[in-house]
Amino acid sequence: MAGPVVLTLGSWAEKHLREVLEAKTRRAFDDAFDGFVPPHVAIAVNGAHTSRAEFKRLLWRDEEAESSARVAFKGVVEVPKRRDEIIQVGEVGLFFEAKLHRGALLFDNDITASMNLVVKAIKPRRDDDGKDFDGRQATEINMVFTDVPSNVEREY
Repeated sequence: MAGPVVLTLGSWAEKHLREVLEAKTRRAFDDAFDGFVPPHVAIAVNGAHTSRAEFKRLLWRDEEAESSARVAFKGVVEVPKRRDEIIQVGEVGLFFEAKLHRGALLFDNDITASMNLVVKAIKPRRDDDGKDFDGRQATEINMVFTDVPSNVEREY
């Protein structure tokens, strides 16, 4: 019997962020968000303290009107606390671009962002059924982003 697949710190961050940003339903979004962000978290967006609920609304606001999303990670830097640990915790920096398609009558948005995370193993490593799983979550999030409509011409 095969055990769980354990991702490196950077791969874990990419996987969970992609699941949040590319969720197609509110339920999938809620599950992905709750797996990524614990109830007690410190969040800053563009330099301003943001509550977990506000951060969740910010991310879902983009999801609710879109018909598709595509996320491309341009760079990931990881600094595990201990490289010899199987389940790594530590700091991760992600740079990514997301294209959100809003349907034929609306417009696309291009999001360029960087996100720095502090990742800790805060959940037990076994669920209620005794199965192993990865209990890591992002306990600190610092996100800087721009959100620009891509098919709106600007006058300079």
